[in-house]
Amino acid sequence: MNKFEPFDPLEAKHIVSSDVATRSVKREILNILASYVGWFDPFAETIQNALDSIEERAESEDSSYIPSIFITIDIQNQMLFVTDNGVGLDEQKYKSFLAPDFSFKSGKTRGHKGVGATYLAYGFNFMQVCTKTPDFSAVGKLVDARKWILDESPSGNPEVRYDETGAIDDKFKEIDKGVSICLKFDKYTHPKDLGWLKVDNASAWMQILSVKTGLGAFRENKDIRVELTVFSRSGEITSDSITGINYLWPHTVVRKSASIREIESKRSELFDKGKDPYRLPSYLNDLDMVYEYWGTEDLISLAGIDPDSEEMEVCIKFSPSVYFAYTYTTKVWDKFNQNLNVRSNYKILQGGIQLAANNMPQGEVIQIPLKRYIGRQHQVHAVFHFDNCSADLGRKGFQSEIVEFSKEVSRKLIEGALQRVTSALKSNTGVAPDLLREKKVEDWKDEMMRYENENPLTLISEHFFLPLKTISITSQPTREQDVIALFNQLIAGGVIRGVRIMSTNERFTYDGLYRIIIAEPLENHIYNNEINPLGVLRENTDQLRDKPFISGPKILEYKYSLDGLIENIHDGSKNSNDIGLVVVWETGESYKGNYKITSMLDQNNISLRQYHGLTHVMTNVTTGQREMDLIVLKEMIDFLNDPISTQRDQVEKYED
Repeated sequence: MNKFEPFDPLEAKHIVSSDVATRSVKREILNILASYVGWFDPFAETIQNALDSIEERAESEDSSYIPSIFITIDIQNQMLFVTDNGVGLDEQKYKSFLAPDFSFKSGKTRGHKGVGATYLAYGFNFMQVCTKTPDFSAVGKLVDARKWILDESPSGNPEVRYDETGAIDDKFKEIDKGVSICLKFDKYTHPKDLGWLKVDNASAWMQILSVKTGLGAFRENKDIRVELTVFSRSGEITSDSITGINYLWPHTVVRKSASIREIESKRSELFDKGKDPYRLPSYLNDLDMVYEYWGTEDLISLAGIDPDSEEMEVCIKFSPSVYFAYTYTTKVWDKFNQNLNVRSNYKILQGGIQLAANNMPQGEVIQIPLKRYIGRQHQVHAVFHFDNCSADLGRKGFQSEIVEFSKEVSRKLIEGALQRVTSALKSNTGVAPDLLREKKVEDWKDEMMRYENENPLTLISEHFFLPLKTISITSQPTREQDVIALFNQLIAGGVIRGVRIMSTNERFTYDGLYRIIIAEPLENHIYNNEINPLGVLRENTDQLRDKPFISGPKILEYKYSLDGLIENIHDGSKNSNDIGLVVVWETGESYKGNYKITSMLDQNNISLRQYHGLTHVMTNVTTGQREMDLIVLKEMIDFLNDPISTQRDQVEKYED
């Protein structure tokens, strides 16, 4: 081990030792530190340096060389160790690599801006740097550099001093060449406490680092070996190891997934055989997630990128490629994060865009802006990789053209290519039925039945809607509250006669409860083409033995557009198995692919109407089961005003 005199890392830049020069370089370093705001930045930087080192050595070694990284996360003592068996640092590099904007790396490596090592040196109050090469070996430590940065009147620059105690990480003793870095965390650093994340086992940490650091390689490296050891706060030791580094692709953590290409290929095969292309085999149906990898040419085609657009310039300059995963519910992310035992509300995998460059993820997840299918952006996890670029200073972010390209292409893929395969996802009944949810629903129904019996409301008059014979609402609905007001006025005016409202609710998951009513005089409910076009066929009422018929409580939902409810079902916040009736102004487009709507405003389907005022029924395309009843107010009013044209429109919209 080479002994050396203490040295100031800043001397590598030949900085004049004066107050003015010191203040200037401190401002420069503070700017660097300010760009490192992520909780995982210390992990990302140390692992990035280790990866660059072992990959550089691998280029000149034979197949017997096993590129290796040894990581220790010591929560008990608030320390992080990252040791590699790469090329190591010779004496010149060892004494200069911590200085700002001083880098020996080329543009082909992950880090080449010369700021990462400076962040590690001056962002912490203890850093041990060990190096081993054929010609030079050293163990040095830098102490209280973070305090020096924050001190307006320091007594001198911090120096790297020879550490007589030797390398703290025992793994350094086992390697023939390489570097070992040790960082300590305290109240001045970010993060302050390695236990904040609440994760204390190596397997979970390995998955986290495969999302948040260079271990999450966009292009897999099958040769690199990683050994990870974690000391919990209580001192319990766990270990994990992998050979080959790769991003933790979301489709690998769910039970059942398939690639979009695989689905489309099978559909083409079925079509060529004269079979229904949407009746996929079971292994391509009821999926938790669909996914795909697309290169630059794929993106240009799928997103319809104009040859003269700024997006095309990005494609030419940065050769983007993307991994896209679309899950049937956001609860997939919640379940994954819960399984890691990560602290409450902290998300490792989530919906959004993860940008990547230099073959590793960088920066925080960006939300996808949607103009349609609002809510689905939370179900998509996209990783965009760009060649020939890197994040701005530190890990603050990418150029705006990169960010905007990723947002716009993501939007186009969600609204285009992904819509062709959503029907292969798990049946969109929301969260899987569970006893707790069902019990809450039943308890609510029971509570409202008691209230209904104890507090009845009746108001009977022969003069409703008379003498004006018109509805009092003067304009078409623009939001959900308008739909509620219109629906209730149509019930009060006798336009809809088969539904009675039990209650509304602003605190529970759903909007309200209703009952289906068929009571004397039955003529009020019987279909007549001229005077009662929303009625029920007499043959249907004749099947009811006991009259009046009063159903049990059923759940009622209001939406301006059915799209809103479809999104709630997709994200798991509502369950279609619970819902009896949905009242909307319009159907929107989101139901297509997963659901079929049958119109009872089409005279051919009147026999399917079970109670007065029902306009449509929605069924599941895959299972054929009835999902929920619909009253589509816009189409109902169109029908009442112009039944012949509306009949034609209904056939064209729902049957052709």
